[in-house]
Amino acid sequence: MGHEWAIRALARSVATDRVAHAYLFTGPHGIGKTTLARKLAQAWQCAGDNRPCGACPPCQKIARDRHPDVQIIEGVPPRYDFDKDPPPPPRANDWERRALRIRQIRDLERGLARAPFEGRWKIVILRRFEESEEEAANAFLKTLEEPPRHTRLILTARDASLLLPTIASRCQVFALRPLAPAQIERALIEKYNAAPEHARLLARLSAGRLGWAVRAHENRARLDARNRYLDELNVALSEGRAERLLRAESLAKKSDDLPELLETWLGWWRDVLLIQNGDGSRTTNVDREDALRDQAHRFTTEQAQTTLQAVRATARYLTQNVNARLALEVLLLNLPGK
Repeated sequence: MGHEWAIRALARSVATDRVAHAYLFTGPHGIGKTTLARKLAQAWQCAGDNRPCGACPPCQKIARDRHPDVQIIEGVPPRYDFDKDPPPPPRANDWERRALRIRQIRDLERGLARAPFEGRWKIVILRRFEESEEEAANAFLKTLEEPPRHTRLILTARDASLLLPTIASRCQVFALRPLAPAQIERALIEKYNAAPEHARLLARLSAGRLGWAVRAHENRARLDARNRYLDELNVALSEGRAERLLRAESLAKKSDDLPELLETWLGWWRDVLLIQNGDGSRTTNVDREDALRDQAHRFTTEQAQTTLQAVRATARYLTQNVNARLALEVLLLNLPGK
């Protein structure tokens, strides 16, 4: 939904059998890259007349991730041991850190050397390829340059610029764009039976990512976490320095939550700035408009802008192995308020 231009182009390539050996779908997490990749795999393997029909055995097997010739691969947690650990479960959230390892690429190469078991192609979908270790990315380049004739490859990534230029240049790139909030809101109401107010909130918070909105609708824990993060921020704004230091220590212990927490705080300060600049109709935290307006009047535009930049910088520091507690202490001590 919402990527009709990409669907039309891919449908033409399937209909005319002018299929590239490798595709790269880019866009934010939850925008629909893996969904589109799975649908393309169904179209390639479909046994029906109108590909993908969704009803034939190959289409149904791919939908359930049970097709022997269609494989979805993504990275593993940092301390994952291939010889001792069980297969890693799906990611608990969009921010969980994983990396595609060289061993996964070697296993992939061995699998691709064999002919398809029951389908026309051997298809591999490599999710979040931007998270690959450098050694793995370099090893995959050989497969991308000289793939077996029966192979089709689909990569997904947040942005093509995060991949090696030699990898991106060998793929047909489809950059998926965020959907309009009204389109997501309508889809949640019509297809997922969401209440109108709930759909409106999720559509605004989703940043144009239908997949994120659907998961948040189906799993209340996402909104619960977002509410906790905003409560943490609003309490911190009324605290003194000692209390903020203790809060930084507490938050740093939940390192896996920090990327999403900081992203939530970024959205909050963007909303404050929008209201200060007379553009409140574009805010995302529509269920907390009173608190937003209160802070828009309580703080200056310079304070809001400085805080927004500080939150963004902290998020960047955490990707560079900076001490999380120290980074949060600096951020919280420089929040406006007391």
